[in-house]
Amino acid sequence: QVGARMAGPAIRATALAGELAAAGAIVTLAMPALPDDTANVPAGVTVAAFGVPSARSLADLVRTHAPAVIVTQPQRVDIAWGLRHMGRPVVYDLYVPSFVERIAQLATEPGDEQLKRRLLDRDRREYAAALELGDAFLCATERQKDHWLGALGQAGRLDLELLARDGRADALLGVVPFGLSGEPMPALAQSEGAIRGTLVPKDAIVLIWTGGIWNWFDPVTIVEALARARASEPRLHLVVMGMHHPESAWEEQDASRLLRERAEALGLLADGGVVLTDAWVPFAERHRWLGDADVAVCAHHDSLETRLSFRTRFLDHLWAGLPTVSTAGGDLTDRMADAGAALVVPELDVEAWEATLLELAADAPQRARMSVAARQLGTEFHWSAVAAPLVRIVAELQGTERHERRPKARGRIWDLVTYIVLLVRVRIQAKGFGSLREAAQGALGKRGAEQGDSGKATTSSEAGSDRTPVAR
Repeated sequence: QVGARMAGPAIRATALAGELAAAGAIVTLAMPALPDDTANVPAGVTVAAFGVPSARSLADLVRTHAPAVIVTQPQRVDIAWGLRHMGRPVVYDLYVPSFVERIAQLATEPGDEQLKRRLLDRDRREYAAALELGDAFLCATERQKDHWLGALGQAGRLDLELLARDGRADALLGVVPFGLSGEPMPALAQSEGAIRGTLVPKDAIVLIWTGGIWNWFDPVTIVEALARARASEPRLHLVVMGMHHPESAWEEQDASRLLRERAEALGLLADGGVVLTDAWVPFAERHRWLGDADVAVCAHHDSLETRLSFRTRFLDHLWAGLPTVSTAGGDLTDRMADAGAALVVPELDVEAWEATLLELAADAPQRARMSVAARQLGTEFHWSAVAAPLVRIVAELQGTERHERRPKARGRIWDLVTYIVLLVRVRIQAKGFGSLREAAQGALGKRGAEQGDSGKATTSSEAGSDRTPVAR
């Protein structure tokens, strides 16, 4: 949901809408409800609300605004087919492989194993429908592009005609990373900071964790290392910037609970060594936190999620010129390390984290060098640059007749029926038999299920669960 407090998918949809508008497109940014704060809506962009997501509500939206091209994240299968039948080209934004995140999310969570398998199956079917029905696609990195090209090949989308005219398949799949503002971070007056003198002492060396905590992350290793490092450098403090996601469907994950429990057991919550801020920081105020920190930190597990990830939170590190310490792995992590903007440590290595934190705490010149490198690398990720493939793809789709773009989709009614049955089963397991009627109605498009109704939890800035369409 677009507004004052936005997670990654809403930030991305808003920024891409702004870049399309800047390129001369007439853009409508659609979301479930109109924002309570429009300050973050770009100039030239109209906002619209479609209410509860369903094939019918999105069809009404398309009829009202008559977009030439629709840009959205993967949707429920019935909604994806509804968009297909509207006769407009659809660009699916695959920058978050959410079914991969789902595996990482559920691996350590307690719960019914059959329900977990059904949740994974549901996500897989939604992405399979997007790959079959979409006219073009976006991803975040070249590594992701390889992943999605394999999936598109399996879906029959890489045919001779396509590759004969577009050898790299750039018209089918564009690499559009997450981006950051081309405007420099506002200068922070001494009294404007949100951390020093309020959450921690003024002379603290502030480590900041700049986003939500999901099960593919490993904050406990950082907490263990911090407890050891504070024995020789008590000025070190860790501030977690927003423990609770702004979406109402969000549920705290195991990694977040473990962080809280371990920090408390080590006495770090009592002595202020770790500060957990519950409220999600408003987008327009994040500079008050970033500018008040010395080092940004992030640790994750070595998993498929990490391999395919693009740590969007790291872009704020670049924007703020913050040195970063991170576990090795991930496309953006590698680029930051190569540029001198980040130091990487092995997975689960408490001693390496302790040594690295103490090294940066004692070496202000090194932090300054890393800060310069971070800002320089950040110039490569301005939205105006990274959105260029989307602008090109939208222009190409407008100028081509639909029957020339791709063969007719191989729709099978049985696949849709199977998917609807799966939604109903997930709803019964998650909510009980009493919710069966609402689940069936939502799956049939009479009234869409609220996000999270069928057990789908909002995940993170890396996890795309907002699914906000950008209709051009």
